[in-house]
Amino acid sequence: MKTKLILSALFSTMIFILGSCSKENSKPLPETKESYINATSKTTWHYFSLAENKEVGTGEENATDNKAWAARKDWDLAINRYLIRTNSGAATSVSAQGGVYTFDASTIFTSVTAVPSGATFIVDKSITSEGMGGKTTMVKSNATVILFKKNNDGSMIMPPVYLQAPVYIFRTADGKDYYKLQFTQYQNANKVTGHVKFYSAKIK
Repeated sequence: MKTKLILSALFSTMIFILGSCSKENSKPLPETKESYINATSKTTWHYFSLAENKEVGTGEENATDNKAWAARKDWDLAINRYLIRTNSGAATSVSAQGGVYTFDASTIFTSVTAVPSGATFIVDKSITSEGMGGKTTMVKSNATVILFKKNNDGSMIMPPVYLQAPVYIFRTADGKDYYKLQFTQYQNANKVTGHVKFYSAKIK
């Protein structure tokens, strides 16, 4: 009987610890904001202001729209499906100072309270890739909404298996403020991709 009581107590303690860890990983702080973007279109970029915590407009993936948004400083990141653009580097024509810093996979959102010393913020680049439709060139960030599970040879597992992206810090277009960000959803309840949710919070 005594042994059963001890095992029961240990089991209860394990459940409490596991539950606490799960809540710690997902529970946002009071200043954390949750946002949603309907990024189901394969051709549309959704431009987002972190300071205003809202989508400020959309643009198609074409030379005209890209040029127009590159001349603006009222957005900090943009999302096209699982791709991300920051207002920096090749994505700006007005010297916007955005960019992104990526934590390692072990970092949890709630543990980030400041920009790490010596953090390097990566700016957007023009990337050329080759696929079934031929070569395409697109300006984008190295950050992504989700990650794809890959085979040992580096090829993508098909059908796609989605993995959570790491915690990021995004620098605003004016170069003055920093926001930690964690993507929490890419599929909705019906498994439709492009339904993006994320937590964000301003840090120093």
